[in-house]
This record gives sequence, C-alpha cells and structure tokens, in this order.
Amino acid sequence: MEFRVGRLTVELVEGDITELEADAIVNAANPYLKHGGGVAAAIVRKGGWEIQEESDRYVREHGPVPVGGVAVTGAGRLKARYVIHAVGPRYGEEKADEKLASAINSALMK
Repeated sequence: MEFRVGRLTVELVEGDITELEADAIVNAANPYLKHGGGVAAAIVRKGGWEIQEESDRYVREHGPVPVGGVAVTGAGRLKARYVIHAVGPRYGEEKADEKLASAINSALMK
C-alpha cells in the first residue's frame, strides 16, 4: 500500500524491515534508544553497532526522546539511508492514542 503525505511517498510493506531499500525505515523505540530486543535489535544486528552508538550519542547530547517524539540515525550497513526511532506510548498509558498519533506524525515529518 502506498500513499502520499505532502511531497512524501509512504509505502507500507510486509516483510523484513532490515532488507528494505528506502530513504528511511521507522523503528519503534524506547526513550533511551536502547535497541536490545525485537525489531530494534534486528536493525542493529544487521545494520551494525554504529546504529546503537549513534543512538547513545543522541541521548547523551539531547536527553531521552519524549513519548511522541523521534530521533534519526544513520542506517549503518542497512539498505535504507536512515532509521527514524519513534517513541510511542506504553499500552494503557493515559492519552495513548494522542501520543501514538504524535509519534507517527513526528516520524512522517522527519
């Protein structure tokens, strides 16, 4: 499925995110950008430790990413150019729908 947001073309695909050739892929992240499990860990395994190192540097320089916010790093050895790390709310968190919408919007605007 593909759609446009302003000048941006967004393509939703099913498959291995680490194999996508794209300007950017979006990763569901935690505020401290510790990519220790799930898709985030797979991105670092395939793209290289430099993704985690760049994430750590971002947090040192800017602090934790707020819920609804994003941080952008290079993609290391992935086929994508960038990884957009979007921090969504925890399940059941107050105003979770609004916070998730903010994270999605922030990712699209990057």
